This record gives sequence, C-alpha cells and structure tokens, in this order.
Amino acid sequence: MRRARAARGVTLEAVSDGTRIALRHLEALERSDLDALPAGPFGKGYVRAYAKLLGIDPEPILEAYRLRERQRGFGTAEEEHRLLEQLSHLVDPRAERKRGPALSPPRPARVIAFAALAFVVLAVLGALGWFLIRAQAPQTAAATPQPQPAPEATETVAAPVPTPAPAAAARPTPRPPAVRLSTDALQVSDHGVGTGLVEHRLVGRADLFAEGTHVSFWTLVLGGQPGYVIRHVWFQEGRAVMRADLPIGGAHWRTYSRLLLPRGSAGRWTVEARTSDGRLLARDEFLCEPDRR
Repeated sequence: MRRARAARGVTLEAVSDGTRIALRHLEALERSDLDALPAGPFGKGYVRAYAKLLGIDPEPILEAYRLRERQRGFGTAEEEHRLLEQLSHLVDPRAERKRGPALSPPRPARVIAFAALAFVVLAVLGALGWFLIRAQAPQTAAATPQPQPAPEATETVAAPVPTPAPAAAARPTPRPPAVRLSTDALQVSDHGVGTGLVEHRLVGRADLFAEGTHVSFWTLVLGGQPGYVIRHVWFQEGRAVMRADLPIGGAHWRTYSRLLLPRGSAGRWTVEARTSDGRLLARDEFLCEPDRR
C-alpha cells in the first residue's frame, strides 16, 4: 500500500484525512508493525479502508494480515473472548467498576449478547467509514494514468493533494523505486500554470491567482518511454509543499498536477518539472493574493 500511495503522489496525511484513520496507525500499517495496531476487526478495517481509498483490491492484503495475526496468536477463542470483553466495557464503562479481582468464565447467554453487540458496533463503524471514503475520495485519490483517444499524445494526472498549513513542516513523500533509465532525452516543449484543462489543454493561464483557486501545472514531455518518471514540485516562498511523481508512457506525453491554494498561502509560488535524477526541465512562477471576501 505504501508503494501504491507513493506511485500516485498521495501524502500519508491525505490518506488520514480521507479515511479518518490516525496517522500513527497508517504509519504502522506501512511498516507492517501489527503490534502497534488494534487487534481483531479494527486493524482489518483500517487495511480495507486504506486499500479502497487507493483503488486496489484489499482481499490479498487482508489475507496476509490474517496470516500474520494467526502467527502472533490472535484469532483464537481466548483472544475473541478478550475482544468481546473489551467491546462490552467500551459500550458500558460501568461494567469495569463492577468487576471483581477475578471473573468466572461468562455464561453462554452473555457471550451471545456480547457477540451481537460487537456485530452492531462494527456494522456502524463500517457504514461510517464507507460514507467518509465516498465523500473524500474525489479530493484525495490519485487518478491512474489513462491513454487518451488522440494517437499523438496521452496524459498523466496527479490528483489534488491538500496543502499543509504554512506553519507546519512539509512531510516528504516516500520516493517510488528508482528507475535505472537515462533521462538525457527527456525535454519539456510546452508548460504553464492555469485554472484547469479543456480537451487536455491548459486554460486560464495567468501569473496571479487568489486564495481558494485550484491551480494546474501542465507540461508536454517529449523523448520519454514507459518506465520514465517526471516530477512536479510546488514551492511556496521557497519551501516545498507538494511533490507529484508522474509516470511517462510514451515519446509524446502530457502531464499535469493540481493544487488548491488554501487560506494563508498568499505570496510567491514556484512550480518545477524535473527528471527522476533531479535535472530541471521547466519552471513557472506565479503570485497568490489573499482572498479579501
């Protein structure tokens, strides 16, 4: 999931916003640290929500997750009983105060009641997670590159990624695996910043935008082939706030990345297109003015 997220140019903070999963749990998932995750259905719910946000099949990942849990001793009858006890005390905190120093095994009726209660809680959590993912996915999920009908050009898109607040330190996005290809032939023949694209062409070219505007950085790349990557980097007053790694699929390939200028982002902006080894291909600058409404 970490490799899929990096390939789409999506930050971990954007995934946390889209799934409402705590950042520490997402970091634990990406490093396969199951000890840092809640056991049972909660951890598997995190895996399913994260995979669906990225647009990948969650079942193979869930199967590997279940195998790891069995290896660690989870999934046994004792563990399931312990989880049901925990769920019952989450719903009724008074039960904790009623417990004595030692508890006898629960009666079958209590086990059934706890199981039914756990099922209801999980169903509500699952429905809430599905609603949040559907509501947030268009703003955070990166679009997979799709060939366009025109035979002479295709397009790769970086979906919008929320910009961190200016006072917060930029969190670097993990780089995808390096592609050992010479980038000497890559060049950008046309580029610019504007308010959007119509029929894969940039519109609304300008060098001044207001806060709250979606700004697109568009590049026409020549000399590429499958396996190449071009990188768009957005800077606010010299500080990098977003990077999008965009795969190139042919010798004549159009790419763009898009960013929403939030409140507090007024000032000078620079957008650069670079090769995977850091060579500068294109640069555009613009000003962001405060929204005075």
